[in-house]
Amino acid sequence: MAQAVFQHAHDFYDTGSWYVVAECWDVLAIAEELDRQEERTAQPFELEAAAIAHFHTILHKGRATRH
Repeated sequence: MAQAVFQHAHDFYDTGSWYVVAECWDVLAIAEELDRQEERTAQPFELEAAAIAHFHTILHKGRATRH
């Protein structure tokens, strides 16, 4: 899942704020965020699109900093 988010960020680098993920996050950091979200919600990401949508939400809340 993390690799899919990372690739999406690079594919859409010039679209919206995806450059933030492409420049500030690595695959491990993305995986850690996905794990934290799964723990918070008690729901696993089953589709790559859901993982990408989670980061889309982060970008629009202005919280796109690497942890």
